[in-house]
Amino acid sequence: MAASKNSTIPRIMSGFLGLPLRHQPWPPSMAVALHLDPAQLVEEEKTPQYSPRRFFPTRLGQTLNGRYQVVTKLGYGSSSTVWLARDLYRWRWFQERYVAIKINATRHSSAKKLAKDELAVLGHIAWANPRHEGWHFVRKLVDSFVVDGEREKHQCLVFDPLREPLWLYCRRFTGAVIPPQILKIIVQMVLQGLDYLHTECHVIHADLKPDNVMVKVEDPSILERDARDEHGHPLPQKHIHGRVIYLSRNNYGQPSVATGVVQITDFDLSVTGDVPQTGCIQAEIYRAPEAVLDAGYGYSADIWSLGVMLWDLLEGTKLFEYASRDQPTSEYDDQTHLAHITALLGPAPSDLLAAGRRTSKFYTPDGNLKNPKLIPADFSFENTLTHVSGEGKRRFIDFVRKMIAWRPEDRMTARELLKDPWLHKDFPQG
Repeated sequence: MAASKNSTIPRIMSGFLGLPLRHQPWPPSMAVALHLDPAQLVEEEKTPQYSPRRFFPTRLGQTLNGRYQVVTKLGYGSSSTVWLARDLYRWRWFQERYVAIKINATRHSSAKKLAKDELAVLGHIAWANPRHEGWHFVRKLVDSFVVDGEREKHQCLVFDPLREPLWLYCRRFTGAVIPPQILKIIVQMVLQGLDYLHTECHVIHADLKPDNVMVKVEDPSILERDARDEHGHPLPQKHIHGRVIYLSRNNYGQPSVATGVVQITDFDLSVTGDVPQTGCIQAEIYRAPEAVLDAGYGYSADIWSLGVMLWDLLEGTKLFEYASRDQPTSEYDDQTHLAHITALLGPAPSDLLAAGRRTSKFYTPDGNLKNPKLIPADFSFENTLTHVSGEGKRRFIDFVRKMIAWRPEDRMTARELLKDPWLHKDFPQG
């Protein structure tokens, strides 16, 4: 049936009458922020291949999509910035609601594809099976929209705000490491989330690391506090070529609860596990051997990354430090990585090497590393662990060996790992 030409009037009147009953935008701040040196690189300017034209010129106080008023900056990456915003689509008698908005940079065609892929994955994750226990431990999309930039459109993804990534959460504890009894609870939440992604969503995260597991906000009032602080006492800003680079305000201090609920985040590199996948994935030091060799990967690549990142949380160090303590280096090297894996696990299986498209770069035809001198003599699970001992240490090593294995098929699934004794029992130390 054709709509009457007057059919829009009720909708317009309803929106007009409802507007005064909604939360209203805050007025522009009268506080004057200090200006940073224009020559000093800050925030997203320090990321690789930064170009200001790739990023949406977000300003504090502006309202996006007619609904979200930006109140402070939460963070940044090489392809996005993240902002805290007030949701104005709330009745005035309801408490303020804050959201986190990820605004993707879309100057390059690859970035556009990643933004579209991430949106599709997030939509799938949100509704695959909300009854699964792991659904609670993955971040869900709240809303999405597009804004017009200086030259192109930018995809915006809206989420509930989270407190902080695990690498920062570690610093809340003595020695900047998470005690085993708390770590066990966090690992169970991550494994539940991975089981949901792998078995219900058929999604490989492909970039699991401490940055991409975040702790939920335990008290929403800390968001209100930071928003008001930024409005009344803004952090220093960098003004350059008509743009403003804001500093992130994302340190909420000591949590009010001992163990926070965590969620797996950042699905911009995620892929389906229903078809064979090849290519380079994962952050370098968390990269599974099949990804280094380009031998094809599946769900177990996420399991490898989780096993490796446990050292960040339990020990405050990286498992794969590529040089000796007297010869530190910041450079990642594939062959040194493989050499350290060899020290932990023994020689690489011949079938894995045969499947690798990059194997010949690192191995001789008979399956030996081209530079065996890189294999450290004293590198082992035992030698890298200082915060656990006795039976607890032995059980922990048994646990991580089920994740850190050469062959993808030799690693346990997230669901199988959830049954491991280390997660559920306290073992004597010493």
